Amino acid sequence: MRVSLSRVCRVAAVPLLSALLLTGSGTATAAEAPDLPERVSALTWNLCGGYQGCVEWGKPQEKVDWVVKAVEDDPGVAVIMLQEVCLGLHTEPLQERLGDQWQVQFRAAPNTSTPQDPNDLTPCSADTRALPPGDAPSPLLGDDEQGHDQRVQAGGRRDLAGVLVAMKKLPGSELHPVNMTFVQDPQQGAACIKDTGNLLFACSSHFMNKNADPDGTSRVTSGHNFRDQTVHLQAQGYRTIIGGDLNATPDSEPLQPLYDGNFEADVNMKRPTFSGQKLDHILFGDYGWDLLGASVHFAGEMQGMSSIETYFGRKLSDHWMLKGSVTPTA
Repeated sequence: MRVSLSRVCRVAAVPLLSALLLTGSGTATAAEAPDLPERVSALTWNLCGGYQGCVEWGKPQEKVDWVVKAVEDDPGVAVIMLQEVCLGLHTEPLQERLGDQWQVQFRAAPNTSTPQDPNDLTPCSADTRALPPGDAPSPLLGDDEQGHDQRVQAGGRRDLAGVLVAMKKLPGSELHPVNMTFVQDPQQGAACIKDTGNLLFACSSHFMNKNADPDGTSRVTSGHNFRDQTVHLQAQGYRTIIGGDLNATPDSEPLQPLYDGNFEADVNMKRPTFSGQKLDHILFGDYGWDLLGASVHFAGEMQGMSSIETYFGRKLSDHWMLKGSVTPTA
């Protein structure tokens, strides 16, 4: 059943640098932006592929297969957000599989074990191919709004872990990949793409887990930064879709800032996505969307398994995939 929600765009003071996300020529105004499809879907999944020991870490192709299948099964999917992915194992193959009608953007995770070196990036231990660095950086890497260019940091390496966002090239699209580095916690951030033709903006992030952030300080800061660096775009007429594995439940402190200006895809059900908890989120901006619904999917569906069979038998990740759908409003 379609849930109609009355949304009001909230305009708030935000860090000046967030305005840099809007720089560039050819940006449409709200009145000029072409109509989006009647139904727009987004999915998020922590596919658990960035390190050895994760569920089915040695089967990267099957993880990519399931993402591609989810897109093929629902032509309305326009945004994909994935976490714990590797550049060479998952991100570049996904771009190849999705083809020219999609743009994929990767953000390598800074190596939090070496905070003294801000240029150090997290290696993908699941990539055991021991390939030498390529002659050029991956085209799926890029810079952020502060000018930090991960192509320079990574060089030709493909054995990097991080997050990705992918956006479909809709009619009228002008896609511009950009990374987001959180202002108050530069070790954290998001992979983002903005469509200046359709005024659409999407980001995928992965907040620290409880082991790495026992008092929640980093996650609370990330929640504020993620919201603040997105809300300015909403004020400019962008419809926004942000989310990922935020390692926080809906009632926890890190999520509260994100509910100011955004609403959950599964606001009514808040379905668990990880070990009985809801840690994965899709947040649609209050401006420009009405909610249609949400669903959780488990990897065994591809083989016709039930959720119980998948839980006790074959899994492709320790997280389940979340999908949310909205309809554009004026």
